[in-house]
Amino acid sequence: MTKISGASSTDARQPAPMRVLLPAIPASLAIIRAHLRRWLPTAAVNASAAAEVLLAVGEAASNAVEHAVRDAAHNVVVEVTARATDTGLALTVKDNGRWHAPQSSPQGRGHGSRLMRALVDTVTITPTPQGTTVEMRKEL
Repeated sequence: MTKISGASSTDARQPAPMRVLLPAIPASLAIIRAHLRRWLPTAAVNASAAAEVLLAVGEAASNAVEHAVRDAAHNVVVEVTARATDTGLALTVKDNGRWHAPQSSPQGRGHGSRLMRALVDTVTITPTPQGTTVEMRKEL
């Protein structure tokens, strides 16, 4: 299942929102990054901010692919949306899998939330029994 949308915008100043819906598998991560790389210039995002957004969204999507599928009794999908706002970007990574609380580990893992918070202005992580939603804002 692959669903990608991004129809033309009716507002000349802001591009149409981007939406990508894919299976929560490792191969989907490259597809998500590729679509985001193509969309960010349409929102007039400079190279430095684009790199930060790609890394933050990539981290959230990687978490969905790695963790949300664990112990899930159904096929898990990940949905990534990006839209321009009056002051920057609103980004969402959502899955329909199972939430697993982050753990610090001696192998240097478990720092994804801190990384996302360092790269974008706000991060809200909302776990529910139906999946996890990560909402990020990047002011430009």
